[in-house]
Amino acid sequence: MNYWKAHLQNFVPKPESAAKSDYTPHANWMAALQELSPKSYQTLLAEWQTQHQRRSNLWFAMEQAGLN
Repeated sequence: MNYWKAHLQNFVPKPESAAKSDYTPHANWMAALQELSPKSYQTLLAEWQTQHQRRSNLWFAMEQAGLN
């Protein structure tokens, strides 16, 4: 379990790899990351907020997954 806590952020797919603006898998990976490693989740979320702020479907999928 420690391995996953330390390295799960490396498995989260990048938003630019989304097919047809479907970010559901990305949001699901982020939900898992938030559960296992909240600090890594916050770091990756901060990156996404600056790099992908215009991807409204990404933020909608995150909201649907219960992530803020």
